[in-house]
Amino acid sequence: MKKTMKLFLIALVCFFAVGALTTTASAHKAGYSYSKLPKGMRGTWYTYTNFGYGKKKIYKLHMSNKNLRKYKKHKVYANKKALKTVKYWTATQTSKFAGYRWIHEYGWQQTAGAGEYYNLHKFGKHKVFTVAEGAGIWVSAHYYRSKKVAKKMGQKHYPKFSYQNF
Repeated sequence: MKKTMKLFLIALVCFFAVGALTTTASAHKAGYSYSKLPKGMRGTWYTYTNFGYGKKKIYKLHMSNKNLRKYKKHKVYANKKALKTVKYWTATQTSKFAGYRWIHEYGWQQTAGAGEYYNLHKFGKHKVFTVAEGAGIWVSAHYYRSKKVAKKMGQKHYPKFSYQNF
């Protein structure tokens, strides 16, 4: 009896796992799918942080349209087909969150998770490119156009953004 129950549970788990791997990805209905990022977001950005561990240092982020795909309904695969398209990503405009407008980015083959969020805002005389993630749109880092400004600003917290304390 125990063996039969174990086999039944294993078969049930396998059935749901296969179903989850071949689901159809969907974008936020209210959002707009980008085929190109706004010009202000493109280019090289720098941050000075340790991302919660080790010594602080300068990190570089290059934003481009190279692998950005305009969203269309598609199959999410868990085989060789997935490897061909995993490098692509899609971005949609989201509504305002905490007074800021965000662009929501997620992987083309992403089946779970909140993806990443991008915001470009000007504080004082500096353009600040913010990267956030998770369901709460928690800031992981603020990026600046130069290494010098990034080092000067460090891990500065700006108003209305959500930050996680580690």
